[in-house]
Amino acid sequence: AGDLAAGPSSGSYRVRGMTVVPASTAACAGIAIGLSKDLLQRAAEVNLKERRPVVVVPRETPVTRSHLEHLIALHDAGAVVLPASPGFYGAGASASAQQLVDFVAGKVLDALGVSHTLFRRWSGELGAARD
Repeated sequence: AGDLAAGPSSGSYRVRGMTVVPASTAACAGIAIGLSKDLLQRAAEVNLKERRPVVVVPRETPVTRSHLEHLIALHDAGAVVLPASPGFYGAGASASAQQLVDFVAGKVLDALGVSHTLFRRWSGELGAARD
């Protein structure tokens, strides 16, 4: 965290983007205001300035007004704010904990443009068989 000379602190360090999972309120606020007090915040700022994908998964709930304002600032800066909200509509009440985790992980990968098979995608058919 204290190594601000590490590769990810520079825009010339080649990456496809970054995720912050879980993102504390302090991390969200620091990234939103460009604080760069540690490597996490600096790397996120660099990815935003380079227009690379940044996915932030806030961990706190419920949220305060100031937290919401920081999340809006992250969105406005180009980050994807992706709360860890499982898709209860898929497997419904019978979903296992692993299926719920896989759903959120799959959504993070989708936001980064990374292919995966962590959940079954919508087929466009009403009443279709479900896993």
